[in-house]
Amino acid sequence: MPIMMETYVPGAHYVLPHNRDEFERLNLLHKYSTNVVCDGRLVFDKNINFEASCCVLDSGAGTGAWAVDLAKKLPDSVEIYAVDISDAKFMPSPPPNVKFSLASVTSLPAEWSSKFDFVAQRYLVAALLAKEWSEAAAEIYRVVKPGGAVQLIEIDMRFPTPETPVSVRIRDVKWKGFNALGLDYGITGRLPDLLEDAGFVDVVDEVRRMPLGKSWGEIGMQGTNVVGGAFRNLYGSIAKAGAAETHEEYEGLIDKLVTEWDAHGSNYPCHVCARKPA
Repeated sequence: MPIMMETYVPGAHYVLPHNRDEFERLNLLHKYSTNVVCDGRLVFDKNINFEASCCVLDSGAGTGAWAVDLAKKLPDSVEIYAVDISDAKFMPSPPPNVKFSLASVTSLPAEWSSKFDFVAQRYLVAALLAKEWSEAAAEIYRVVKPGGAVQLIEIDMRFPTPETPVSVRIRDVKWKGFNALGLDYGITGRLPDLLEDAGFVDVVDEVRRMPLGKSWGEIGMQGTNVVGGAFRNLYGSIAKAGAAETHEEYEGLIDKLVTEWDAHGSNYPCHVCARKPA
């Protein structure tokens, strides 16, 4: 793969790096999340069916792995749009019906009003400013067709289980950093209200658990790589925000946390917030 060049949408904020390690972590996160959050499906709600004329949006697509996998399961006539604030991590050579483009969910193209039958968005807690979440919900509402469906998935990093001194210390460091950067560390708990305030009805909120550590077997080790990897990759941003001390001390804390995960098992709650079509 060629060296990744970064292209940003003006005004976008993202606290994780745009590099090969993060590209690989996001692809693994996609597989892990599909298995543990959505029971092996790309869409959590088993009642959602895509017709041949459907149009789908993957918002905050990252590498676009979700969009590409969906394209493999649906007819070529289904149009799938994948947007992100940077093209640095887009997968090369996507299927012909997957269209990658640069855009923020807070400002989607004006011509997309009532365009999509389904909108999926995952793990933007480290991407959207606190004040941007209501804008994002309003934009999603604008681009969904009447009767269409949405699926928002976010990890809640406030409530590690079990809650240990190490996990609490790391949580508080990240929380302080997110607040300093203008991010909303507790956005997961407000997803249903955001959708309802935007105009959605029939909103549901399902809580799933993301297993971490060797005691959960292979899936737990995947969880360590994707969640622990994200924690490690956050250092540069939260350090700039004045929330972390030296890199060595921070890495030492993460190492202790991973040791706890391996020895005792751990998990974080993950919310699937969706609007079911009438």
